[in-house]
Amino acid sequence: MRRMNRNLLVTLSLVMVTLPGIAQNRDKNLDMLSADLHALGRVATVAEDLGDSRQVLLAITDSDISALRMPREDGTYQWAALQREEGGRVRDEKTIELVSTEKVLRNVTVTGANGYRVEVTVPKKKGTFSANNRVYVRNVLVDSTGFDGKVSRHEIPVEAWVAPGDATGVPLPDIGKSVKATAELGVESGSKAAVAEVSLVQAKLVDDPRSPYYPATVKLLQIRDVITARDLNRGLLKNTVDEALLSLPGELEKRAGEQASAAEERRRLIASGMTKGAIALGDATPDVTNTLTDIARMLNGTLQEQADARARLDTLIGTLKPQM
Repeated sequence: MRRMNRNLLVTLSLVMVTLPGIAQNRDKNLDMLSADLHALGRVATVAEDLGDSRQVLLAITDSDISALRMPREDGTYQWAALQREEGGRVRDEKTIELVSTEKVLRNVTVTGANGYRVEVTVPKKKGTFSANNRVYVRNVLVDSTGFDGKVSRHEIPVEAWVAPGDATGVPLPDIGKSVKATAELGVESGSKAAVAEVSLVQAKLVDDPRSPYYPATVKLLQIRDVITARDLNRGLLKNTVDEALLSLPGELEKRAGEQASAAEERRRLIASGMTKGAIALGDATPDVTNTLTDIARMLNGTLQEQADARARLDTLIGTLKPQM
């Protein structure tokens, strides 16, 4: 792991240990989530290159999602279950040359977790210019290990021709924890070689709306989508994390109370003409601190970025200056 990520891990540890204001009587999972969301927000704000921090951000988010789903020893969850909806697939594409009437056909094998369906697809072309040929699917042989540890073997007869541009599929009796599927494929004649793709469709883990942590899990999944996006957007990540934090019990009320107290204190200081003599934690809202962080980063950039940073700083000062 890069030096940047090692430094981030130290920062995360300090944030989680020193985070103030977590009540002792709160749910331990919500305590954990609150601390981790603050840590994610801190990384999103201070990391010089979010791409370098993606692995750390994803590890924290995935750990929290798993914890809130409450995993069991057998690999299942109390508050989430696999459903026969596509959550991914394992593919293998091969050239088929053995003729359908032969005793032994071309075997194409795929292996993966949480499989519930096997599909055979025949592309329209077998190369850049060559037209493909139809493929015969005799059987699908399945070796499946269930979540109870039991191993079962199924031979599913198909006996179907699949034309170029088409596909056929067979459902498995159960969602297997580990599945090995072999499709027996052939072609019409020795002069009509074809290309076929065999896929093991993997089940999707779906959260139970009855879970006490369902709203929080949904928010974490939204954060995960932002982190795993090709272009990791800093502003979107900060806002998504902040909304997740505000969805926790009491957080919105706490934030509103802190802002009201801070506003009252500012009004008192303005009226008296006094200054506090020092800047303390909570004197600025997250929007202000985020803007200042962006300005600081721009001041280390190109000449144009430095000029833009000074302009943004002047605008911010004018916005924050108390109106007498």
